[in-house]
Amino acid sequence: MQGRTRRMLLKWKALIRRSQLDSELNDELAFHLAQREQRNLRNGLPPDAARYAARRQFGNLTGAKERTLEMWTFSWLEALRQDLAYAARTLRKSPAFAAIAVLTLAVGIGASSAVFSLVNAVLLKPLPYPNPGRIVLPELVSPPGVNLGSEYFPWAQIQFRMLTEDAHPFEAVGAFQSDSFNLTGSGDPSFLDGYRASREFFPALGISPALGRTFTAEEDQPGHEYEVILSDRLWRERFGADRDILGRAVRLNGYAYTVIGVMPAGFVFPRAEEMPSSFNFPREAQLWVPLAIAAEPNGGPSELAVIGRLKPGLTLQQAQAAMDLVTKHAESKGPQWKGWFTVRMVPLARQVVGDTRRPLQLMFGAVDIVLLIACSNVGNLLLTRSLGRRREFTLRAALGAGRARLIRQLLTESLVIAVAAGAVGIFIADAGIYFVKMFGPANIPRLSEVTLDLPVFAFTSAVSLATGILFGLAPAVGATRENLVDSLKEGRQRSGSSPTSPRLRNALLVSQVALALVLVISAGLLTRTFFRMLSADGGFHAERVLTFQLSLPALKYPDEGHIVTLYRNALERLRSIPGVQSAGIGETVPMGGEGESTVIRLPDHPAASQKELPFANYTIISPGYLSSVGTRLLRGRDFSDSDTADSMPVAIVNAAMEKKYWPGESAIGKQVGPGSTRFALATIVGVAPDVKHTSLREDTAPEMYVLYTQKPWPSMLNMRVALRTKNDPASITTSVRDAIHSLDPDLPLAKVATLTTLLDASMSQPRFSMLLLGSFGMLALLLASIGMYGVISYSVMQRTQEIGIRMALGAERRNVFGMVLGQGARLAGLGIAIGLVVAFGVTRLMSSFLYGIQSTDPITFAAVSLLLVGIALLACYLPARRATRVDPIVALRYE
Repeated sequence: MQGRTRRMLLKWKALIRRSQLDSELNDELAFHLAQREQRNLRNGLPPDAARYAARRQFGNLTGAKERTLEMWTFSWLEALRQDLAYAARTLRKSPAFAAIAVLTLAVGIGASSAVFSLVNAVLLKPLPYPNPGRIVLPELVSPPGVNLGSEYFPWAQIQFRMLTEDAHPFEAVGAFQSDSFNLTGSGDPSFLDGYRASREFFPALGISPALGRTFTAEEDQPGHEYEVILSDRLWRERFGADRDILGRAVRLNGYAYTVIGVMPAGFVFPRAEEMPSSFNFPREAQLWVPLAIAAEPNGGPSELAVIGRLKPGLTLQQAQAAMDLVTKHAESKGPQWKGWFTVRMVPLARQVVGDTRRPLQLMFGAVDIVLLIACSNVGNLLLTRSLGRRREFTLRAALGAGRARLIRQLLTESLVIAVAAGAVGIFIADAGIYFVKMFGPANIPRLSEVTLDLPVFAFTSAVSLATGILFGLAPAVGATRENLVDSLKEGRQRSGSSPTSPRLRNALLVSQVALALVLVISAGLLTRTFFRMLSADGGFHAERVLTFQLSLPALKYPDEGHIVTLYRNALERLRSIPGVQSAGIGETVPMGGEGESTVIRLPDHPAASQKELPFANYTIISPGYLSSVGTRLLRGRDFSDSDTADSMPVAIVNAAMEKKYWPGESAIGKQVGPGSTRFALATIVGVAPDVKHTSLREDTAPEMYVLYTQKPWPSMLNMRVALRTKNDPASITTSVRDAIHSLDPDLPLAKVATLTTLLDASMSQPRFSMLLLGSFGMLALLLASIGMYGVISYSVMQRTQEIGIRMALGAERRNVFGMVLGQGARLAGLGIAIGLVVAFGVTRLMSSFLYGIQSTDPITFAAVSLLLVGIALLACYLPARRATRVDPIVALRYE
């Protein structure tokens, strides 16, 4: 064992000190030759004869050196070193070929690495919490047959209390809900998005503040909830990263809150894109305050989300079984919980990924097609190049190189190209990641974590090696399969090759065309979807509309009277600003997120059971709101200033609600109201078009509009303002801020944006998908056209004598032109036919990404097929034209 270890160490030492080993070996061989030569001289031979005799007696010096090195070193490493050195010399002799092959492959590898970095950050990388696999979201599921507009719905405070008091499967379980805060008394007033979170919210995540502590049980009680934990960004930007911030009082919504902690950099959980769509969560949390649920909650709206950390050792299935028992216990406490306490355990990692999994899979599939086309292109280049090196292979075979040795050498050259392409591809991937971060939609979860990290480098290395083998194996095997002795004949070398090579080149080309067709058809479908969405009727007109949010502190505006007075005065001031055509307030604005969804009462449609309870989005607005956002009523009238708290309650419904609850009838004159009988029924006076709230492709839910002056439900502390202007909305922002501050200097303008900006943001996901897939499609077309040009050009060169004979026998130039063009058209046609079959299957998987068109849209299929035919014929044009200029005399002498 010791001897074997010593030999291994000596071999590694010899590998490291190779130059010294060669020198010592040459000296030793020279010494042995000199000894034999001296012995021959002593035996009476002349000097020259003694030297020659010594060499004959010793044998082949090179063989002896190789046998010795094989014993002293690792033979396979030595062979690899020789292959690499030979490959480098060979590629240096053909710099144009090497550059084209490396750049072609680098584009495919770089694009693949960039997309993988996105996939890795979103789908593969563990969440940045301790034991993230134990963190789950217990989500309430709608009863069977009940459509709330979303699969999940929020928890009520009493439901959360019932959960914590039962035998649940959690080590820690917390509740949280979004809220907004006005920060005053520390510079200009600021609007901050934040959360009210229970004491076990942070332990459930397993995260601790970078400074300070989290909430105690006493602080999470009503009347004691005046502590705040700041985000790292807020701490740095507003408080200058002051480490003495702990214990300082800050004013939020008029109340004094004591700072008890600062969270680590990067922690902003939860973000809107990571949570179910049924919650209107902000994109970035800036602070957290105690939730403070009473020991015996008195009902109230359902607004909570719940997060829990499973007990150690529990599987998700076991936790689900435990929650099913909690559901049974809850339902046994009263009929009102029957069907309304069904909980589904969703791992946080799965929830964070959400709906982005399939788009990312689509992008990764598309970039893989680009990589395959690049590999096919480089494979064709290598195959063509190997045909020109057949005489070299023949000579090496004659000198004793076996077929396996030649294949290994060609594969080594392929791997050298692939490794170089991988190195260049890293820079392309870095540029691609910058593009993704710059232009990617904001709703991609964990987008900020996309980077060139170790997994991405490992992926790039693995792809480089795999592609080197993929595009190098077929040409290597094809180049060494034939009887290489025949290539020593001059005619054989020039006239072409065996039938295997053209078939392989044509097969690679056909695959490129087919793959390019599939990718371009997919990009075409997304492009048509994008423009269909742009032309879709969203129920509003976004031009020249300024929007912003007002968040009223409950301390200063404790009741509805104060709130209504503030909004009425604000609307009067805003309407008097020069350039403002109309102004209105609403719970939400188009593309600004959905409003409240609630059970409603329809006296003429009583529900037979809880499963049949009617639901609708419940949106509070003011007179002038609909005209400000450009929503024109289909029938009836708009709200007016004469509709007051003392007049008849009125409502406006959208077309979807009229169609669902009064099919074939007019909704005007019907009555509707919130589910609770504490609120009066309102008479419907108008029907509005369906307004899109999150996306132009969304299925519009029933929606009812009620007046802010007629004691609506729920609170109106957070409302959006919409101003339609005569000119650029941004030009009146200062005047708007002055008008609001003249009423309350502590009210900040939050989320200031034009309606056009909100609409543009809602289109970011389909636009990004279209641009990315379109870029891959254009790249695939370019690579396929280059491949077509290369194959046809080489075919023309190989058939030079045949073309010369045809022309010498009377063939006209147009016949030769048609022959070459026909060859390219046949290959392109075969690739298109195969691609169409594949595309019919692949595009069906894209149905959920499309809007307004079918996955087998005939216009897209036909247009892309014609485009590819045109590009193929254009790629064949130059070789065909070159073929018509062949001089028969020169061609006949070609061989």
